[in-house]
Amino acid sequence: MSLTENIALVRLNLETYAEGYHRMSVASEDGGAGVPADMFEGDVDDEGWVAWRMLPSTLSESDVSQMETEFAIQLPPLFRAYLLAGFQLFDQIHSSRYDQLIFNTDVPSNNPLGPIRQLINVWKPLLSANFIPFAQWGDGWGPMCFDAANRTADGDCPIVWMDHELLAPLGPDKCADRDSVMPHANPLYDSYRDFFSDVFSQA
Repeated sequence: MSLTENIALVRLNLETYAEGYHRMSVASEDGGAGVPADMFEGDVDDEGWVAWRMLPSTLSESDVSQMETEFAIQLPPLFRAYLLAGFQLFDQIHSSRYDQLIFNTDVPSNNPLGPIRQLINVWKPLLSANFIPFAQWGDGWGPMCFDAANRTADGDCPIVWMDHELLAPLGPDKCADRDSVMPHANPLYDSYRDFFSDVFSQA
């Protein structure tokens, strides 16, 4: 599928998913974390929470490509489409297959690539081992990664997760070494499309 087709598919599924999602979060203050003002759907309550709405994306393909160049990575095509499909705050999602919470990469309007950049920077040594972090398994138990060393012909990647309590003692040098990291790579999905279908849709 083309990028345009993938974006349309992702957007449709996210819009449907949003209808049943608890779209309440803390309002952002001074452009920080939380719901940006342009994503408010209603008033902020007395505790600082507000409903949010999806917005059309102003992120460009070149913005994503620039980030890929910066980190020397290649994202799976459907994940690129996910980043470009619209501004949203699906930061906590659920795997039906594993009955498991996932801390997901969201795309806020005030800093669309901020969440994915932050996660990659936290686990940057893994890039040298051909693992690209994009979410967190469970309640922040450790990074979910694209296994870029086993990329398929269409550019997609299998997904694994690694326990942060096992990665941390390795240190940056061993986290950058694929042989050292592989024993901690737990297979989850055959591809990002497989993951997206499990969580969001029948993509």
